[in-house]
Amino acid sequence: MDLTTWNDLAPLLAVLSPIVVILLSGLWFNKSLEKLKSRLQTSQAIVQKRSEIYTEIQDSLNDIYCYIKRVGKWKTITPEEVIERKRLVDQKMHATRPFWSKGMRDAYKDFMDVCFVTNRGHKINAGIVAEVVKYQELDSWKDEFIDYYDGSFDESKLDQVNNKLMAALSKDFGVE
Repeated sequence: MDLTTWNDLAPLLAVLSPIVVILLSGLWFNKSLEKLKSRLQTSQAIVQKRSEIYTEIQDSLNDIYCYIKRVGKWKTITPEEVIERKRLVDQKMHATRPFWSKGMRDAYKDFMDVCFVTNRGHKINAGIVAEVVKYQELDSWKDEFIDYYDGSFDESKLDQVNNKLMAALSKDFGVE
């Protein structure tokens, strides 16, 4: 290439080079934005699904906590109903595991492990970890309810795992 041709091309390259760089940068930036948009839409869909799931189990989870802690409407719930609520929540949480983070699944397991003793034998319900004497004082108490209780109650541990569960839920909802 001779010097004359180069002198003719240099101004043209000087004009076109920034345009090409801007065009390529714009394409790269647009592709990055599309990926981000896709990730945000996926995250939003997951949070929406988590919200739907939580709406279905929140009352049962709260009833379990209130019954064992003996606050709120605990006096109106029977041990049979607590076990039924546990089954409902367990089924929903198991079926929707892919939607929850590992931290949330671990916090849920810890909560249930503090609230219930499981694997007590064939055809034997999970045992509610609570101070049975407090429930025997209720007018609605039936002697057969004694079979629903097992383990030793630790209120501070219950509060600790409940707080951990609520924090994990908040984190999964993005409202830490």
